[in-house]
Amino acid sequence: MHQPPTNRSFYLSLAASTLRFAIIVALVIGGIVVIDQAFSTSSSGDGGGGGGATVPPTGGTFGGTGTDATGPTGETATDGTRPEPSPTVVGVRIAVFNGAGVSGLAGDTQARLEELGYIATQDPADAPTPYPVTTIYYNAPKDRVEADYLASSFFKKIDGVEVVRLEPDTADIDPSTQVAIFLGNDYATLKAS
Repeated sequence: MHQPPTNRSFYLSLAASTLRFAIIVALVIGGIVVIDQAFSTSSSGDGGGGGGATVPPTGGTFGGTGTDATGPTGETATDGTRPEPSPTVVGVRIAVFNGAGVSGLAGDTQARLEELGYIATQDPADAPTPYPVTTIYYNAPKDRVEADYLASSFFKKIDGVEVVRLEPDTADIDPSTQVAIFLGNDYATLKAS
């Protein structure tokens, strides 16, 4: 009634154990990937609601500091330093706002940036308040490199362009926007000369 084990039952048992092990390993790796994606990619936020005037990103006025403790990519190199990511131009999503009160300034600037490969997420608009200094807001920490590149290349003739983190859910800017450019009086003066 009781038969001795066969090679077949041994191989079936071995196959079942190996399959269980492979499933556990796959689940662990999948969990690590999901957790890594959740913590290494900053949420871009909803970007604001359904219309109306642009709301200032910080406490009633546009401004703030250009510091970001997490760095542009959130990654750390093997030697403990942060790698320098390359800026991208083609496909970077932008929004341009006129903070200088000069008619057509935002539209002309957006058209020039689109010729370079940037993608506008919304029509050019007026800023809710005047801007003495051109300010570039970046949405997520990984977008900082794009904002810095714009400040040092496209706006290189302007001294003191500010690069500031856009606080999530505080401005009526399309949530897919990576970089919001608020043109200031300094840029209008340069364009007039």
